[in-house]
Amino acid sequence: MNKALIEEFNQLVAPFVSDVNNHCTKHLQKDRFLIPIIASITQGIIKQLPDQVEQALNKQVEPETIAEVIYQLVPVIGTLKVEQALPSIQKVFAQHQVQLFLTETATDQDFGARVQSRLYSTEIKNLLKDLPDEAGQFIPYALTQHFFNDFYNRKTLPVRDRERYELLALITLNVEFQIKAHARGSLRAGNTESELIWSVIQLLPYVGFPFVINSVQVIHQAAGQLAEENS
Repeated sequence: MNKALIEEFNQLVAPFVSDVNNHCTKHLQKDRFLIPIIASITQGIIKQLPDQVEQALNKQVEPETIAEVIYQLVPVIGTLKVEQALPSIQKVFAQHQVQLFLTETATDQDFGARVQSRLYSTEIKNLLKDLPDEAGQFIPYALTQHFFNDFYNRKTLPVRDRERYELLALITLNVEFQIKAHARGSLRAGNTESELIWSVIQLLPYVGFPFVINSVQVIHQAAGQLAEENS
């Protein structure tokens, strides 16, 4: 690629990226360094990933947190993109001589299922119940077992963080139904409307204005609906 073209591009977008970063300095500090990682892996773009992981480590984000955020993407984007990203991350960890501590898993193997029930009730079961040949039973079972039970039982991240990071990945994918559902779930998990909206704003340089504007409106509407339900 023509070097002048790259330089001009970088000069053009630098104020945009800087402005977003400067306006997000008061909001969920750790997320400022995790959100670029989420956006990159979700889009299957790993060129910038080593620099993003390096910056997160330099800002004292625990390597176990970085790893858990990355693992948590599997139920949303599948194994292939996550597995593709791991060698680049492992290389940075090795350069920093990171020794990951084993993630403690809760002994309560129904914890994830209870979280799912509290945040989402039986929404997916009801949605898929008419699928043929027991498919409508298997997908909700797999969601409970291999999303909520497999991941939410791991103690590195609290539920409210897991819900927020999942929502950001879904927004990066621009999947409307799931964004609506997880906006409500993230709020029920203890995230505030402001926290979610400012987290989404941090996606602006990575996914653009249309995805962000649509998503913050969904979050705002979900917050209003929950407030009415709880009044």
